[in-house]
Amino acid sequence: MLSPQDRQDKLVRATDLDALSCKYSINRNLYLNPPDEFVKDLVESYQRYLQYCVGYTGLSSSRALKGLFQEKKMPIINRGSYLRTRAIDQVVNKFIGEFKDRCQIVSLGSGSDTRAFQIFKSHANVIYHEIDFPESAKVKKLAILQNPVIRELVGTNETLPLINNKEQFESYSSELHTEKYHLHGIDLRTLKKPDSQIKGFQPEVPTLVISECVLCYLSPDEYQRTMNYWTEIADQNYMGFLIYEPMSLNDQFGETMTLNLQSRGLNLQTFSKYPDLISRKKFLEESCHLKNLRLTDMSYIGGYKVSQDGREWIDHKEMGRINKLEMIDEIEEIRLLLEHYCLIYGEYTEEKTLNFKGIDTWSWILL
Repeated sequence: MLSPQDRQDKLVRATDLDALSCKYSINRNLYLNPPDEFVKDLVESYQRYLQYCVGYTGLSSSRALKGLFQEKKMPIINRGSYLRTRAIDQVVNKFIGEFKDRCQIVSLGSGSDTRAFQIFKSHANVIYHEIDFPESAKVKKLAILQNPVIRELVGTNETLPLINNKEQFESYSSELHTEKYHLHGIDLRTLKKPDSQIKGFQPEVPTLVISECVLCYLSPDEYQRTMNYWTEIADQNYMGFLIYEPMSLNDQFGETMTLNLQSRGLNLQTFSKYPDLISRKKFLEESCHLKNLRLTDMSYIGGYKVSQDGREWIDHKEMGRINKLEMIDEIEEIRLLLEHYCLIYGEYTEEKTLNFKGIDTWSWILL
């Protein structure tokens, strides 16, 4: 029988399946151009190995996967997933380009994300770290090893093992380390002081830490400790943070979101404690010691609100293509949904001037 903490951790890990199913949906519906050729590998890995994860059986894993990957996503969900993926990809690629590939990306709670593999196709020298629960990291590692293209991209000669039961899966190492790619099976809550846990981390190079709907599952104290861990490990050198997560705005729509999350057993403690961009900016400045903050909500990124300076996140031609894929009649509904998700960039640095100049390529509504 699972302990209350194990049950909670299982629910949080399951959110990675939600994210993967959304990525699978937008990939299948041609939102991504070019398509993501690696999504199917993560889906197949979950189909093969979820049954060996804590709290699952062959039957329960089959039901979970069928419900997520066979049911059609609503157009409003596909649109939001596309905007989230596109915005983060743009920032990451701009960061890599500005620092001419001599940089490091750290993805917190990376789960089934395929961004690293896409980046290695055109930026072979970038150092990429992915961190997640050991179970999630194992599923990711096994997906990597079953595809020779991904194995070559990350630079590993390790071969796919034979895993046919829970005992074999449990004893299998979640770690994978090459010259440029590091997969860490680590619970973020255990990172308290800089030490040797982050194998391959290079504090001397510009680093971008990504939290894509990850830190929001921590308590406010755990959130702060995790952020402070990374600012300490930066060793006084420049480090940028890119954060995407929901916020309540303390309105009726936010209350409905809270009830929906609670019905699934999920409690986003920062969701209401820092309900809007202003409160989040204060928290990140005062408690996490970030500077040069830029904040916006996803309705601006999607063009459902227009910024004063007129700078677009996604040009009209691309949005025209997206609008033709699936019609969305309820414009007010999608605008309201996107308002409750934020994208934030901030820096840990001794300098008051902006280090990553390219971040101002796009419009931000709060500086």
